[in-house]
Amino acid sequence: MATAFRRRGERLVGGFDAEEVEVVLHVLRLTRDFVAPERPGSTDPFLDLIAGLGEDADPQEPSDPALARLLPPASREDEEQAKEFRRLTEHGLRSRKAATIATAVAALEEAEPPELSLDTEQAHALAVALTDVRLILGERLGLRTDEDSERLHEQLEDALAGRTDLDPVLAQQMAYYDFLSWVQESITTAMLEG
Repeated sequence: MATAFRRRGERLVGGFDAEEVEVVLHVLRLTRDFVAPERPGSTDPFLDLIAGLGEDADPQEPSDPALARLLPPASREDEEQAKEFRRLTEHGLRSRKAATIATAVAALEEAEPPELSLDTEQAHALAVALTDVRLILGERLGLRTDEDSERLHEQLEDALAGRTDLDPVLAQQMAYYDFLSWVQESITTAMLEG
């Protein structure tokens, strides 16, 4: 069973069994693939920036609500401004998100359960990556308000008590969301301790 991250010198150390690390790795990899730009980058950030400019003459807001939540429009009032901003920034934003998630994935792939030891950069990358994961899961679960969260938790409690049935996929998503929220809170708290 996972134990919270604590600062140990310059590192943040938590206790996670191999299955828990695999759960986090699984959702991080899915998220990385979901947010990565459709056109892969090169090894030169400047060339990537130039290549991304004007690539799409009429960029569209993402049709998937979860991706739209990760890549919101710059302006809801001015559609032309939003399109221009998206044209200039979306490729770079998606590349940075994918790179941050890749840093977190690499750190977890090196983990030696039951201990998960991260340096500051890895811990920051994992905390940021988990924000994206939670936004996607939150969108899939319909979480926009505290009331939405309370409603889902009541459904889960009713299912656990045998009063109702709960879709297994929904139950798994809820469990992932709760676990990843705890991991993110644990890492953030440990980072603030230093």
